[in-house]
Amino acid sequence: MGRQSARKSAGGDELEDEVSGQGLDLSALYQTPGFMIRILQIQIFERFFKYFKAQKLSPVEYAILVTVRDNPAMTQSELAAVLKMKLPNLVNMLSKMEAARILRRKRSTKDKRAIELSLTQSGQTKTAEAAALGDLFNAQTLAALSKHEQVAFLAMLARLLEPRISRL
Repeated sequence: MGRQSARKSAGGDELEDEVSGQGLDLSALYQTPGFMIRILQIQIFERFFKYFKAQKLSPVEYAILVTVRDNPAMTQSELAAVLKMKLPNLVNMLSKMEAARILRRKRSTKDKRAIELSLTQSGQTKTAEAAALGDLFNAQTLAALSKHEQVAFLAMLARLLEPRISRL
């Protein structure tokens, strides 16, 4: 039970995928954006965990660090909306990061109900290291594409997300 043909490309060429057992026709699934994006996400996350093992960072923790770095005084609610997380789940993660002295939370002076986030000095250092590693990871993730294709691919993803982002 080794590699077997799992699908055909739009041009009819046989493409291989790791499928044990008999050959499966996945051509309908391979024309489904949600399926393709989900499988790509799983593959990227699996590599991410290996790549960032020494930093002990998950994809969401990485996203928190770089988003807080790039958006000083961002609130917990804003971050939860951007990351599509339930606020209580995010607050648990932020509490752990605060206990580890990576970030700090304080009441907003503009809105006393809101909690603003910022990185500590240690958090800034950790974020700089993670971002440098993230740049290498992203380059490796996109390496199968030419530079032109990488730019186009990211632009297409942004266009697909654009209508959804504007509804936030």
